Amino acid sequence: MRNLHGTMAPSAIPRLMLTRIAAVLGACALLALSVSCSRPKEPTIPTEAKARSDLVGAAQAKLGPDEHRLLARFVARLEAREASGGKSDPNTRITVARAVELQRSYESQVSQAQTKLQEKLGAANAAVQVDVTDAQVIQQDRTKSAGDRALRFVVSVSNRGQKTVDQVALRIEIREASGKYQAAIPNLQLGGPLRPGEIGRSTQMLALDPLRHQYILQGKPLQINAFPVQVVYQGGERIDPGTELDALGSLHSAKIE
Repeated sequence: MRNLHGTMAPSAIPRLMLTRIAAVLGACALLALSVSCSRPKEPTIPTEAKARSDLVGAAQAKLGPDEHRLLARFVARLEAREASGGKSDPNTRITVARAVELQRSYESQVSQAQTKLQEKLGAANAAVQVDVTDAQVIQQDRTKSAGDRALRFVVSVSNRGQKTVDQVALRIEIREASGKYQAAIPNLQLGGPLRPGEIGRSTQMLALDPLRHQYILQGKPLQINAFPVQVVYQGGERIDPGTELDALGSLHSAKIE
């Protein structure tokens, strides 16, 4: 709007500026929308096994060697968890970049937990020595059927230190000669007191299942390993590798997301 002197009236200037600003902002918004729509979406980890394998292969050309190996280990961990009964949320979409980040974080945490576990196991093994001997399959109860059998063995604990041990907790793992897992006693509690230099012995029995423990029932060679998951001294002082073992187990079983 112009006044009598041919110049714009003051009231018209703000309206014109607002119109031009709105036009510029509208053009910017359209440009941003166009760029956003044209940018390809980052692929996410598929739920189907073959598609996952194809994704790992295709990502090799786009990722560095370390990142590609992290991605492959992430997919392997995801599939191992699913095979053991853990379910993945179909609504959780993990991008390749996120998968690499999650795997790197997971491996760092596992490494730290393993280091702490080894330190505490070293201290516990220095405190007590554990041996397992005289393993044999026996009929658990003579009044029952011949199929009711158990593995009997003797556990010896020697106090290597200078303090009296009040209690030890042991994890006992039974494996085939090849190392394949057969059975375990995760937390065998044995009471003391066990003075410095003394050796305590305890006879233990593990009930055998005819289906799951055929290897043991056939009398084949076994590896029986035992290690302390807790050593408690008189006065309450303790060495507790079991807490680190539990922490490591929690990492392995944690939901992946």
